[in-house]
This record gives sequence, structure tokens and C-alpha cells, in this order.
Amino acid sequence: MRTPEPSAVRRGARTPLRAAALALCGAVLAGCGGGPDAAEALPQAADVDLAGGSLASDVDLEGASFRVSSKEFTESVILGKITVYALRAAGAEAEDMTGLMGSNILRSALESEEVDLYWEYAGTGWTQYLQRDERITGSQEQFEATAEADLEENGVEWMGPARFGNQYGIARAADAEGPAGEVDTLADLGPMVREHPDRASFCGAAEFMDREWEAFQEYYKAPFPVDGVYQMDLALNYVNVAKGDPCEFAEVFTTDARLKSLDLRVLEDPEGYFTTQLAALTAREETVEEHPELRDLAAELGDALTEDAIIELNGMVDLEGASTDQAALYFLQENGLIG
Repeated sequence: MRTPEPSAVRRGARTPLRAAALALCGAVLAGCGGGPDAAEALPQAADVDLAGGSLASDVDLEGASFRVSSKEFTESVILGKITVYALRAAGAEAEDMTGLMGSNILRSALESEEVDLYWEYAGTGWTQYLQRDERITGSQEQFEATAEADLEENGVEWMGPARFGNQYGIARAADAEGPAGEVDTLADLGPMVREHPDRASFCGAAEFMDREWEAFQEYYKAPFPVDGVYQMDLALNYVNVAKGDPCEFAEVFTTDARLKSLDLRVLEDPEGYFTTQLAALTAREETVEEHPELRDLAAELGDALTEDAIIELNGMVDLEGASTDQAALYFLQENGLIG
């Protein structure tokens, strides 16, 4: 598996990868009508009334203080920002510590009391923190199993959950040519990789490659050649698979707005290999026992956090140039949670 330098590209081509990716991103944003002008119409912190919505009347956290964090990718940061403003609307002090790098670092920060709250995905809890390898295909069933075991074994409570889940997918360019263009389902990958190893290339982010890659290849009998596998930042997966360089296939998240804007096709998953991992607000058990109102806050947020909502918020940031703060405030205001 390769971790490419900025200039690494497909065999035989030498166009700088980062320059190509940035050029494509710029073209996409221009085509979508995004950028600073679109972002200017979204709320700023100074424009909203945190005490003017349902959170202020429904949840009383006056005098409480929390440190809120998130992982580094867009969706996670947005969820963290939503929580920061929601807590402030409910009367609490909330320190913004969003953007930590990686699941294990963030979980360690929660357990060591460096942070108090962050949104996590049930599948990550099940495989990473609980070290379970049993596959649970139902999203609600997986959430409940994770929540029960994590509370019992580690004293971590899962609140909510949201009405959307983060789910891995494998995508290709919708107009991909050659053998890749004939792959429409995950089951099609194995035959294609075995018959055309010279066209079998894949881009994945570090967490997916560490957690899923070997088991995924084995399950679908899709042995990608080592020199055709690239580990890179998640954001580059989308732009690089869209242009087929350096990869014909890539790991994606199914709630990412770039799937539509870059005209990517997510391979069908009829066997349900990738389970929807419901998002939930996690905290240490003692934190929730001291402030049980957190359950009410998580329930209100979770009920409004639908799949359509999170795709829209991701698109505001990744495609339209909005800040994660603006996306969070927009969500809270649109749902009447703040004024």
C-alpha cells in the first residue's frame, strides 16, 4: 500500500496529485455556484439568539461546563459545533475542542477526562473500542449492542442516537471507462480485480485501511495489487476517483455531498456488508449522571439530525465554502432549536 507524496500519481503519469486535486475542487465549486458569496447568506454567531429557541426552554444546563470535541473530518466537526452551540443555548459553558485527529486519540481524550462530549458512530464503538468482530447488520440493533456493552464495560454512555448513520461505501466515477465502468456492485469487484489487476487501483483513508481493508478484500475475494493501493486524506479520495487518477475505486462516506457534485457512483451493497453506523453523543457515565439533562439535549438534536440534513450541512462546508460554525448555526436555527 502506498502513502503518496503530493506528486505521486498513477503509473506512467506524472501530473502533481495535489495540484490536480485542487484544480478539480476549484472547478467543482465554481460549477456548483458555491464559495464565499453563498456562505455569506448563512448565519454568523452574532446574528443568532441562542436563547430564542426550544433548547433554552426544554433543557436546563445553567452553570454546567463541558469540553466538546470531534474528529477532524467535516461531518464530525459539524456535529461538534452543533453541540457547542446547543449547550450554550441550554445555559452551559461549552469549550470548543473540535478537530482532533483520529478515533483512538479522541476516545482516549474522553476516557482521560480531557474532553467531555463528542459524537461517535456505533460501528466504530463496536469494532474499535469494544473489539468485537461479530457482524450486526441492523443499524438500531448495532447501536443498542454498542451502547449497552460500552456502558457496562467502559462507563461510556451513548445518547440519542441521530436519525442518520455514517456508512462506508466504495465508489467509482459514474462515467468510468473500461473494466471499472462495468462494476456496479461490491460483488462485481472480485472478478474485475482478478481478471484485470492492471486496472485495479484503490484510494482509502488511514482509518478505513486499518480497520476494513484486509477483511473487505478477503470477503469479496478482491486482491488489489499492492502497488495499486493508495492511502491518502479522505477528501482526496473523492476528487482522485472522480478523475480515475491514481485510483479507479475509493472509500467514501455515503452522507458526503461530494458524491453528487463529482458524479460518483457508489457500488450497490445488496449483502449489507457496510452497516449503517448510527451517530450518537458519547460521554462518561459520571458526566451524564451529574447532568442527566444531556440526554434530553441529545434526543432533541438526534431527532433533527436526519440523513438529508447532514448531507445538506456537509455540502455547505465542502462545496459552498461555509464554515462549520455557519453550518451548525443554520441547522439549529432551521429546526427552531435557537432563534
